[in-house]
Amino acid sequence: MNSFETLISEFCEKTGLELQSGKDGSVDLVVDGLDVNVQYRQDKDDCALFTLPIHDTEPEPCMMRRALELAANGVGTGGHFLGIKEGMFVLSSVVKMEGLSAEDFAERLISLANMTRHVAESLASAVAENVAQHEEKEDADAVPTAGDMDGTSPGFAIRV
Repeated sequence: MNSFETLISEFCEKTGLELQSGKDGSVDLVVDGLDVNVQYRQDKDDCALFTLPIHDTEPEPCMMRRALELAANGVGTGGHFLGIKEGMFVLSSVVKMEGLSAEDFAERLISLANMTRHVAESLASAVAENVAQHEEKEDADAVPTAGDMDGTSPGFAIRV
């Protein structure tokens, strides 16, 4: 049994879950309602944890900008990695196996789940902010009609 299989066995024992690693050395978990894929990398003796903050294969450009802002030096991702794979945002983390206990592994999973929610909310707010800015620009670019000039329209005011 390698270090990953031992960790997963210990983790399952403590959590009451029944998991088996796949042929590729990966395990799929649901952590606090989020799907997390855990891939053991034997050559590096670590495991990579992956989640999808959003399930959108064609993210809005404003989301791409926000993702870059979040990913800058890991500040907006809590040190996790944010990237794109197959057109989807992926939040990931790498955990060294050496000295990793089941409790430490669970804490890393929960941390990733919490940060996944934060990133998803931030990406969604980027879209909402973009829509609001677009609507404000449209309102500012609107040309008043003759009916708007009678002084009864709350949308336009002329000050001298």
